Amino acid sequence: MSEKTSIRRIKILVGIVVIVVIVVIFVIIWISQLIKNRGGVEILPVDNYDISPNLVSYRQDDERWKEYKLGDSKYTMKSSGCITTCISSAISESDNPLNPEELVKLLSSKNVYDNEGNMQWDKLAEIPGFHVAVLDEVDEKYINECLAQNRYPIVKVHRKSLVSYHHFILIIGAEDGEYVCMDPLKDKLTKLSEYSNRIYSVRCVWYSEE
Repeated sequence: MSEKTSIRRIKILVGIVVIVVIVVIFVIIWISQLIKNRGGVEILPVDNYDISPNLVSYRQDDERWKEYKLGDSKYTMKSSGCITTCISSAISESDNPLNPEELVKLLSSKNVYDNEGNMQWDKLAEIPGFHVAVLDEVDEKYINECLAQNRYPIVKVHRKSLVSYHHFILIIGAEDGEYVCMDPLKDKLTKLSEYSNRIYSVRCVWYSEE
């Protein structure tokens, strides 16, 4: 066998290996997306719900508060503060607006986070003025009722990423057959369709002294 023939065969084998690796990667991505989408409910609005110009959009990784820890846990606003940031936006037009720094300090002082940084909703509801609804299952009718009352549902979605499994965003309105959202990891408003219009849980937090 000549040296040229050997080199040619090696190149062919390398090409085959590269193709196989690419195919395997795409299969892994496809399977991971199937796993992520299990159990979710696809929702689409029928009616429009106006987006309030008074709502404030925050990022969980803002330099001003990204290093704050959630209670006594090891988790920070940057890594796990999506729910806290959503709540800040949800109450930003109330009589008691709190930015994410102010809110994480308050919730930490009230032991609202457990040792893993998870939100303990019952403890949040014990803070005067805070009202909390935790649904047992996804209910699109309830989402629309919230929007009609200028309350903003916090919904769990799955991001289209291999490394991030779930994330929470805030639904703030609906227009042209799409729910409009605030994502604590994005600078601009987004649409639920960017998350396949599929959600996995619903929470709603609002502030009222009544």
